[in-house]
Amino acid sequence: MVRGVKESKEGKFSSDLILDLYANLMTEIWGSVSELIGEAILGVLYTSALRKTGEKYTFLKSLKVSEEGISLDEVRRDCRNMAPGEIHRGFQSLINHLSHLFSALTENVINKELLPKVLPKVREAERMISQK
Repeated sequence: MVRGVKESKEGKFSSDLILDLYANLMTEIWGSVSELIGEAILGVLYTSALRKTGEKYTFLKSLKVSEEGISLDEVRRDCRNMAPGEIHRGFQSLINHLSHLFSALTENVINKELLPKVLPKVREAERMISQK
């Protein structure tokens, strides 16, 4: 077993659990924000945020964005042996960059709607990581 990766009672590795949490959150963000600004604009914002965060967290470069949404299939493969904390920090950075872009575009209208959805899941990821 790779160091930094813990298996849960259900047989899933904690990296998988963190990825599941963030995959659901990314899908939820996409659904909420695309209704407000449209898929094309949201795709551009995601691509911009991924370009910036992908410099430090290279696994995020494999996240695919299209007008239909996002796909984390390749991210899952790339993160198989990564520490959950690193995965968490990468997605947290991506969410921060998206938040800054949403703020610039809509003067915090989007962020006010997303905060109650995002914050509990980020806290849950932090809780999961701290239990290892």
